[in-house]
Amino acid sequence: MPEAMVVPNQITYNAAISAGSKGGQWQLALTLLSLMPDRGLLPDEITYSASISACSKGAQWQMAVNLLNLMPEARLVPNATPYNAALSACEKGGQWQLGLNLLSRMPEARVVPDETTYSVAISMCERSQELEQGLQLLWESKERVGSLSIAFFPGNLARLSVHDPDIISDAFDEVAFKLSVSQPAPPELSIIAWSFGMLGVNNPTLFQALVIQAVPQLESFTMRDLLKLAWGFAASGVHVEILKAIQSEVTTRLELVDLMSFSELSRKAFLQETLGLLWASNFAGYCSNKLLASARLVIRQAGANMDGAHGPSSLPAYESMGELPCTEAGQWQPAGKPQIILDLPDRLVIFKPPGWEVHSQHTDLQLSSFLQATLGKHFAITRDEEYQCGFLHRLDLPSSGLVLAAKTYEAYYDLQVQLNAGEIARDYVILCHGWMRPSLKDINAKVYWRGLPPTIAGDKGKPSLTRLKVTAHAKHSSTALSLVAVRIATGRRHQIRSHFSHVGHPTVCDRKYTADATFQSDQHLCARNFLHRYRLAFKDSAGKDHEVMMPVPADLMISLQCVTARDTQSAKTIRDWVTGSSLRSWQDYTPLILDFGRKQVDAQ
Repeated sequence: MPEAMVVPNQITYNAAISAGSKGGQWQLALTLLSLMPDRGLLPDEITYSASISACSKGAQWQMAVNLLNLMPEARLVPNATPYNAALSACEKGGQWQLGLNLLSRMPEARVVPDETTYSVAISMCERSQELEQGLQLLWESKERVGSLSIAFFPGNLARLSVHDPDIISDAFDEVAFKLSVSQPAPPELSIIAWSFGMLGVNNPTLFQALVIQAVPQLESFTMRDLLKLAWGFAASGVHVEILKAIQSEVTTRLELVDLMSFSELSRKAFLQETLGLLWASNFAGYCSNKLLASARLVIRQAGANMDGAHGPSSLPAYESMGELPCTEAGQWQPAGKPQIILDLPDRLVIFKPPGWEVHSQHTDLQLSSFLQATLGKHFAITRDEEYQCGFLHRLDLPSSGLVLAAKTYEAYYDLQVQLNAGEIARDYVILCHGWMRPSLKDINAKVYWRGLPPTIAGDKGKPSLTRLKVTAHAKHSSTALSLVAVRIATGRRHQIRSHFSHVGHPTVCDRKYTADATFQSDQHLCARNFLHRYRLAFKDSAGKDHEVMMPVPADLMISLQCVTARDTQSAKTIRDWVTGSSLRSWQDYTPLILDFGRKQVDAQ
């Protein structure tokens, strides 16, 4: 502007700071703020609000609160907007006590809290596991805010995982009434759908009213709103008609989209939202071929563009091992370190031993470090933490098994499409407590977690599905055990472990999901959690199918040798796992057939 003989004024700086805020550039926003006095310009309420918002988006809660405190010194009276931005910063920084202190100061500053204030404050309490405090704020908001949007109450009930049936029933009866007399905007409709998915609401009348409101205006929904809408209906098990309409709208957008016109943040958000829509469609049991084909094309191209931006990848610095589908125990005897089992030009499968972490830096033994050391500097994604160093999924620290990783961004996104569309098979074998009923085929229970506490399986959280086949019954001393083949339809944190604990059959030697006495007793049989991912199936860049299998490691083989089979079928199954023979897809295993009329045997 000075070169063009134009003098920047207060409005110019406010616009530039606001742009920095929207782009996540909090340092740039604060730099512009600091330059204003040198230009003879005084920051106003808009300047401070935009600067605090920039700090909030950058999770810089100290700076956000400091700027808010500076406003009275600058003879500026803050309104709800800078307070809300400072509260949001406290939420992102996990500073719930400081956030509540700011909320309590608002009446003294003659600032009236609005709906956004309470939404942020309740979200802050939820993230910090202060659920009772959050619920108190929810009730308080009804008294202190004159008019709340139709989605406010159900959305926050879902956020706080409230499961009082009377409260939920009253809230959604009110929603149903308001839907009959008003036309809420797309964001509100999407939050309502997400809410009844999270809370497990089963109200056909409400669903139908929501469909009638949403379908005619799907073109007005953002991709994020469409994702919430699809997720809510998928989680509730609603008919596929609404999902077909959503998928048709998303397919049209994918066919017209130009990702090169997006900012980096917007492009990444669009890709994640598209992947989320694939997941919701697959979970609901209906994903149109047109949606899948369009999404695959756009998402892979975005990955290819990222590879181009990082420069051409070199060939690996070591000789490719080719395909090694390990089906015999004698073929592969892994030591206590990772091994590359299958090496393709742009993706690979690694064996993760117990005690190694995929990627998080909570322990010195990092699978990401192994991958970086093995591949050298030839593949940029292996050092990109924002993309999980190329890993498509995780495996718990005490568990062992196969992990899929990408060498390029295009391969990463291609595999993400496969993962979210249900095209990647992840099969496990576990040893769990009790003689599990062979008739139990699925564990369909929502899971919920926040921070360090164990995952809770039950009636709240994200929908999760674990498929299983009980293949053998056994015992060790006086402890009944079941050997179970598992396939996960969703990949939640500690899904298998929490699901099996939820149905009363926790995995053997699981410190997090069994009583301490049980865990101590289990260590006589097994030194670590008996959970092994033995099979992965996926497609390469050309669409060719690949299947990789690995027998249980030596420590788990020894544990199986110490159990006593309950019957002849169990004895044969256990023997197959001990020898590493007859590995197969989960769907090809025969469930245990109980026949108490035949002679039971003891087999070591």
